[in-house]
Parts: sequence; C-alpha cells; structure tokens
Amino acid sequence: MNKKKRVVSVVLGSALLTGIAAGCSQGNSGAVGPADGAKEQRVYKMTYLNQNYDKTVKDSYAIKIVEDKFHVKIEQVPRSKDNFKEELLVKVASGEIPDVWVDLPFPEYDKLVEQGAVAEVPRDLLDKYAPKYMAWLKKHLGDNPLLFTMRNGKNYSMPIIWTLGPTSKVVGIREDWLQKVGINKIPETLEELETAMRKFRNDDPDGNGKKDTYGWTGTGGKTEEIFAPVFGAFGVYPGIFTEDKGNIVRGEILPGAKEALTVLNRWYKDELIDPEFIVNKSKNVDDKVISEKAGVVVGSWWKFIPKEAFIGGEYFAMNNKNSNVKWASFAGPKGPDGKQGTIQGSPIPSSGAQFGIHMEKDRDKMIKYIEIAESTAFDRDVFEKIVYGELGKTYRKTDDGGFEYLPPYDKEEEQIKFGIGQQYTFVGKSFNDYDFQTPYMTKNSLVSVRQKAETTGKGKYDIMKTIQLPQYNQISDKLEQLTIKNYVDFITGRRPLSEFDKFVDEWKKTGGEQAIQEAQKKYDENFKKK
Repeated sequence: MNKKKRVVSVVLGSALLTGIAAGCSQGNSGAVGPADGAKEQRVYKMTYLNQNYDKTVKDSYAIKIVEDKFHVKIEQVPRSKDNFKEELLVKVASGEIPDVWVDLPFPEYDKLVEQGAVAEVPRDLLDKYAPKYMAWLKKHLGDNPLLFTMRNGKNYSMPIIWTLGPTSKVVGIREDWLQKVGINKIPETLEELETAMRKFRNDDPDGNGKKDTYGWTGTGGKTEEIFAPVFGAFGVYPGIFTEDKGNIVRGEILPGAKEALTVLNRWYKDELIDPEFIVNKSKNVDDKVISEKAGVVVGSWWKFIPKEAFIGGEYFAMNNKNSNVKWASFAGPKGPDGKQGTIQGSPIPSSGAQFGIHMEKDRDKMIKYIEIAESTAFDRDVFEKIVYGELGKTYRKTDDGGFEYLPPYDKEEEQIKFGIGQQYTFVGKSFNDYDFQTPYMTKNSLVSVRQKAETTGKGKYDIMKTIQLPQYNQISDKLEQLTIKNYVDFITGRRPLSEFDKFVDEWKKTGGEQAIQEAQKKYDENFKKK
C-alpha cells in the first residue's frame, strides 16, 4: 500500500541521527580549504553518525540542501543501533572525542562532564543561534529550560524533550467486545473493569466457541510495567521515584501497592489476566493483542488510532483483518478514592546533545552544528525539502494542507535513491516539536482524533530521572530483581500477601532506604524552592 505521508519518529531513545566529529580532542576543526583563508571561506566538514546509514546515499538531495544553505561539507557514517553508548565511551576513553552526540543517558552524561570530556554550551549561544529551539524548550520547561542539564553552574547540553511523555500511556479496551458481552459503557472503576474482564474470559467475546481469551495481557519484564494502572488506582507508582507533598517515595513499598497486589492476585486466580505476563516481552503482548487473545492492554495512545493520525496505529490496523474491531482508550480504572493513572514517560528522556571538549576552542564550528540542528527541526522550507524533496517532482501539497509523495516516490526505495527522508535531519531529528510537525504527521481530517488521544493519559513519571544518584545506581538492579520476583510471587500466590511488610523490610535492607534518602537530598537541592 502506498504511503502518502512520511511520519516523524517519536522514539528518542533510537534517534536516527547523531553528530560525530571528523576532528578529535586535539582540536582539529574539520575545516575544508586553506587554514589561513578568510572566515567566510571556511567550509566545515560536518560528520553525522546515522543508524539508518543503509537508507542514505552519498550525494543525496537532502544533504545538498543543507550543504548549500550552510556552506559545509557533510558526511554520513554508520552507527550501531544497539551499542552506541558503549562505542561512544570507548572513543572518549581513547582520546577520540566526537564533535557532537545525542541521547546519552544521564549517568553517562555526568561521568563525561566530570571527566572534562564535554564542552560548555552557554545559554547566550543557544539564545542567539537557536531561538526557535529555545522558545520550544521554554514553552514546555519554563523560563529556566537548561535546569536539568546544568552542572556546577554551567550548561553542557542542548536538552532534548519528549513533550508526549507525561501522557503517552493509556489503557486500551476492545469496545466491540464490551458490546458483544452486553456492556454499553467504557469501564470507569476497578469493579467495572473486573466485571468486563470476567465476561471477556468466560463469555466468548471473539465468538469462536472456545475459552481462549483473557481480560488483560501485559509483561512483567520491569517493575513499572506490571499492570501499572492497577497500582495507579491506589495512587502508587512502583519502580520509579515520585513526589508526594515534598517527600520522595517509591510506590513498590507503599501500602497502596499491597492493595493493588491483592486485586491482581484475585484476578490471576480467576484467570482474568494473562498467566504468561511473567515471561511476556513487548512483542508477545503485541502478538496476543493482534491475534485477539486479550481485550485490555496498556500501550502508547497512538497504537489505538489510525496511523494517518500520528504514527503507529498497530492495534487500530486490526480492523483491516476484522472489521468488527473497535478500540477505546482511557486513563485507567479509578480506585476506591477516585485515583487513576499509570506510569508515564519522562519529558526529558535523555541528556540531550553534547559537544566534545575540543569544540570550546572551535566555537564557529559548534555554532554551525547548532544552526543546522535549529534549521532542520524548525525551518519549514528546509524540513520539507529534506523529508519530501522537490515540490512538483517528488511530492505535492494536498488541498487539505497535507503532503503527498508523487509516484514513483511514494515508494520508500525511490525516496532512498533520490536521497530524501527522515534519516537526513541532522541532530535536529531529536527536537520533535509536534505542533510544528502536525501538517507532516496528521491528516487534517484526523487532527481532532489525535488531539483527543494525546490528552487522555494520566499518571506520574520518574521525577529523579535527570539527577545523578550514584548510591541508587549501584543497587538499582538488585532492587529491581527483588521487586519483580516478589511481585510475581504475590500475584501468583507463591508468596502470601500477609508477608508484604517483610518484603518491604527486605527492600529497604537491600539498599532501598538509603536510595530514598539520597533521592530526597538531591530533590531538595535541585527542585525545592529556596
């Protein structure tokens, strides 16, 4: 099927592009041409590491657009999809410090800053050369948008924000199954959801004459993924640090967690939840949902709406095979006190984009990187040419304000040959302003569908994600494994819930109590108003 639109990816953890130096820590500027030429004659060599390198071509249309606009030479270099962090740390350790990189987790960011491998990025530089980027940050983070990347009074990053994060997760439920079993409203409370799931298990909602469907499927791979909306119904969020009236807490050891586990234990005994949640991976969950073996699942809101409304659309597309499929999404069931929500994504998922320490001595080249990132993320003319190509030849603008590839460029292989697409967005790929990108991502007729979907989710995210917690980092794996094992045992009945308080003591003695104290101290230092 021809794809009329190219969709801008929101998965920042696997951003298509990061910049990497042609020069290294010795201070090579990577400039092409006479070293003693006039400043305006310098042609910088800008090298970008691309994990979709196989979809790029050397003399691409997109590269030429940027080269001509910024008077630079651009090279694409392949990047590992799975081991980027390790590869980067090895390069830095060997003295081959890249010009620029993105998406490093905060613990590694802090290490490189402490080692003196990262250049300062003064705010006035960003204000001057990336004003649209800074306006976007301030819109979502307030007047001090560099707060989370400041270290010792200096900023070392261009922050990346994921504005979808705090409302990204919802609970999806098969609305057609509800109607099939005689329920005419979307469940609002735990009790109503339990009633619906009982019918999903026992009343043959798929009509195949077999008892082979479950109420809810999910995964137990991480604490925060274990039926999180059930815990949210009791106001607790296991596996992350959250704030409650100025106090940092961990949901897995709060009384509300015991209440949630009591519900889940009952649901497990009554076969309302998929018993394979213990071993399910994300792909297993998708497979079971798409093969219509479960009627409730937690997922990103874009999975439940048409792909043309945003991205994804995996669950909505089930309708292509079974026209009866209809999904509804909601924030999660309400608990006895009306609490509701699930664990959401942080609006700051990584440390952003950093420059190697040698770039402090080559400020003009750093400015080029900043200007290119700003332009490829926020300049409509540049963005459209990079992603869509040449108006009238590779694409056209539709009457409703959308964008449509023209044959043969409606096929990905032809876009690759011509040298256009998302893989050519030059660090700015990570700066996803979804309001800016709406005309390129969402059919005009589906804007209201998207707007409703993206405002449904509720809950909390890890408030300490951007802060270095060395004590916690040392014992986080032990705490995670301890929690997962005991939660699975509580749910399946292998360990009685009467021993929940013993589990709490075990968690604290494993280092959890010290981790909370450390997090509280860091929270007070970084976030409490003086």
